[in-house]
Amino acid sequence: MAITALGTASGLDLESLVKQLVQVERASKESRLEKVSKGLDSSLSGFGKLKSALSKFQDSVKALSTENLSARTTTVKQPTDDKTYLEAKAKTTSATGSFDIKVNALAEGSRLETAGGAFASASSIVSTTAGKMTFSAGTKSFEVNVTANMTLDQLRQKINSTGSNFGVSANLINSSDTGTKLVLTSNVTGLGNNLTVTNNNAELNSVSTGGLVVAKNAADAVITIDGILTKSKTNVFSNAIQDVELTVSTITPDGNNARMTIATDKKQAEDKIKTFMDSYNALVTEVDTLSRNRMLSTDGKTVILEGGDLNGDSMVRGIMSQVSSIMTGAVKSADPKLNNLYALGITFTDQGKMEIQAKSSFGNLSGRERLDKALDENYDLIGSLFTSKDGLGTLSTKLSTEFTQRGGLLAGKEESLKAEIRKNGKDKEAFELYMFSFESTMRQRYGALDSQLGGLQRTSSFLSQQLASLPKIGG
Repeated sequence: MAITALGTASGLDLESLVKQLVQVERASKESRLEKVSKGLDSSLSGFGKLKSALSKFQDSVKALSTENLSARTTTVKQPTDDKTYLEAKAKTTSATGSFDIKVNALAEGSRLETAGGAFASASSIVSTTAGKMTFSAGTKSFEVNVTANMTLDQLRQKINSTGSNFGVSANLINSSDTGTKLVLTSNVTGLGNNLTVTNNNAELNSVSTGGLVVAKNAADAVITIDGILTKSKTNVFSNAIQDVELTVSTITPDGNNARMTIATDKKQAEDKIKTFMDSYNALVTEVDTLSRNRMLSTDGKTVILEGGDLNGDSMVRGIMSQVSSIMTGAVKSADPKLNNLYALGITFTDQGKMEIQAKSSFGNLSGRERLDKALDENYDLIGSLFTSKDGLGTLSTKLSTEFTQRGGLLAGKEESLKAEIRKNGKDKEAFELYMFSFESTMRQRYGALDSQLGGLQRTSSFLSQQLASLPKIGG
């Protein structure tokens, strides 16, 4: 009969004994493996947090580049509140200033009409034979094939539906006095860009230039900027004011012009400076947390503060030290008026964090006052403080890249940790196999012992029974 559990044969609790032996064997080795695993996971997590903090800091530095920081705001005070007369966009290279602008005329396209009495109705035949008409304005053109006996209305529809039509609208106006007129309107504006219509069939002359009447010539848009007249073939004026685009839409009332102002976006700049400071301070906090030493109570036994995930790794403090050195240094290539963070109003606390002090000290301007002065007087110098060849952003980005790029020190650390984590995983698998083998061996040994003890007990019982059955002497 098969024995299903240890101790069945002997009656001893060998099952509990084996379980205890397995637990003891597992506890010592498993604890070590888990401690190693936890340490590796914490370190990998710590480097991830450090990289994230560095990345956010670098993003905030890039936002202070000349390209991102030199935005200009344009505001237009319209002559009246009920209409938009002109709109403006300024490039980052435009100069600040205020301009008085009068819109004298809008750019217009040309309009052609057939002569009065040329056609009696929309169903009048344009030509009894086929031909081709070519429509041109400025540098644009398209063609329309006219079929024999095509009516005026069919020609209208054919012009409007031609896929290559660049912007010619054909309409019919029915008059009781002059019959039906074909009206052609071009959206190509600008003086000298009148619509012309040519053909290869003389029967089409009545609907071509020569037979058509010019109802309106194409015209330029005309504006006056601070008393200076300028024109554009479209309603968009590019660089009439250097690096500014003006779009006009309505003629301004006499004696009531628009006022356009170009200014630096100081609010945007200040927000980006604040984000830069916050991300730097967050990096300082993260490094302090990651490299924090373990703290014990006064009795030296009770842990009151666990150490940081990267406690003992000198590289963490080294990175922060180098970043801090860059941030507290001067930029030689920048303008002396604004070549360090102090001139931007930023100082450092005893904890190494950035701040802008509201109060002045020793008779100097406060941090707030220095920041306002930089924004008001040296706005375009802020970008070069960060993005010149030896700028704060240029150097810190180079440093960060050296650590975080593929093959860099941080990336190398992470790859090394990942390799150790994989090895630890394999060690755990090997340990489980060992424990399976260990438990199997213990069960075999104590199973054999159980069988032996069971056999001895059966022999003992048999002998006892035999001795009990012997006749008593003298009975």
